[in-house]
Amino acid sequence: MAKKITVELCMGSSCFARGNSEILQALESFIAERGLEDNIELVGHLCLGKCNEGPNLRIDGTDYSGIGSEEAIALIARALEE
Repeated sequence: MAKKITVELCMGSSCFARGNSEILQALESFIAERGLEDNIELVGHLCLGKCNEGPNLRIDGTDYSGIGSEEAIALIARALEE
C-alpha cells in the first residue's frame, strides 16, 4: 500500500514559465489515472524561494529544481514506494 506524501509545486511566474504548468498537468493526470487522490496531497505555492533554479518541486520536504514532467513523476512514484 502506498503511503501518503505531500507534493508542493511552485506556481510563481518564473517557475510556471519554466515548465511547472506542464508538470502540474502531468501530476494531475498521474494522480487521477492511478487513483492516488488519498495518497498524494498536491499543494501549490506562489514561491518556493529558488526562482532562478526553477521549475521547483518539493516532495515531503525535499526540494528538486530544474526538472521536467517525466522526472517529477518518477520522483513521486519513488517517494510513494519508500
